[in-house]
Amino acid sequence: MEKVFTLTAGRMVRIMIVVATLLLTAVRGWGKDNFVMSGRLDGVDKDVLLIEYISFEPDRKMVRKRVPVRDGYFEFSASLKNAWLARIRLKSVPEKDNKGFSIFLVPDETLVLRGDLRREQELYKVKVGGSEYYEDLANVREFVRPFQEELAAAVMEYNDGLASGGDRVALLRGRQKSEQQINDRYRAVREAYVMSHPESEAAYSLVQLDDRWGIAAIENLEPEVRDGRFGCKIAQDLKVMQLMSLQRMAAKNRPAALLAQGRQMPPFRLRKPEGGTFPSDSLIGKYTVIDFWGSWCIWCIRGIPRMKKCHERYADRLNIVSIACSDTEEGWRSALKKNRMPWTQVISDDRTVEAAYNVKAYPTKVVIDPDGVVLRSFRGEGEDFYDYLEELLGD
Repeated sequence: MEKVFTLTAGRMVRIMIVVATLLLTAVRGWGKDNFVMSGRLDGVDKDVLLIEYISFEPDRKMVRKRVPVRDGYFEFSASLKNAWLARIRLKSVPEKDNKGFSIFLVPDETLVLRGDLRREQELYKVKVGGSEYYEDLANVREFVRPFQEELAAAVMEYNDGLASGGDRVALLRGRQKSEQQINDRYRAVREAYVMSHPESEAAYSLVQLDDRWGIAAIENLEPEVRDGRFGCKIAQDLKVMQLMSLQRMAAKNRPAALLAQGRQMPPFRLRKPEGGTFPSDSLIGKYTVIDFWGSWCIWCIRGIPRMKKCHERYADRLNIVSIACSDTEEGWRSALKKNRMPWTQVISDDRTVEAAYNVKAYPTKVVIDPDGVVLRSFRGEGEDFYDYLEELLGD
């Protein structure tokens, strides 16, 4: 009887793990890269894999890599000192349709991905494997998969309802109610899992920027996890959640309060579209407007022509800094190109600055005096802001 070797999906994944491990061993020997990722993507012949992550090695910067995909296969390696949360997506799929697959890139580990990256609602189905960390992560992902299936079903029900001619508002309310109920249960399960696995790096992937339990989860971690290769990312997350917690406590006594007048402006250093960072201390010496906006915000976009007039009229006395918030890289850059705002443009990558300035709505504009002291804050696009500038800087 003739024996036939069949290359099943399981065997393929195991072969890819072996190959990735050999690659990691090789690049370690070269003394350069210590992280290797490879994989097989379903439904893809030729494409480009876009990999983005924020690194703090040593300074904060956005790292972007383009990896060719041929016959569905790809390979990527990097030199990492710390673990960073990356976003991975296909160039052929518009960012507005799929924000991408999120996963930690971890030094001294090999990652193997197998699945379909084309549809956002099915990213939870992507198979993760490789070295020890990623095998642990695969178990964590499998543990929470039922909740992700429920969330995907809620989206599918909404889309099916629209396709059948249902009322959009009623369907959206139903979807939001379902998602809220699912996420409440999901959060409780994530919290319990992380708190009961303080020794697990993989469990930390379940921690989100939620100060109601995230701070306690970080404090509960074993020192080897908290201070190890995830330490830099954990420290950044803790900083953001501590600011969120302060905001929450302040809101109990002063709901939705704007940034207090008379206080020194909170410092920041944010990424510019042309590269490098912009430090807030360079604003000292002139009046300044800090404009919190987003390419997705209709009223922010509608206010740009008025802001251009302000810039033209007060250019010798006024700095303007626009900070893009909760924005995608593609959306931000597209809006900058389309609207051509001739003043300083930066983007907030981790929401720290929004928390520091207590930004609750968009646009929010904060007026600073030449000594860096907050004069007034304005929410929304209204005449009161422009009247105030006229009073402050008008001839």
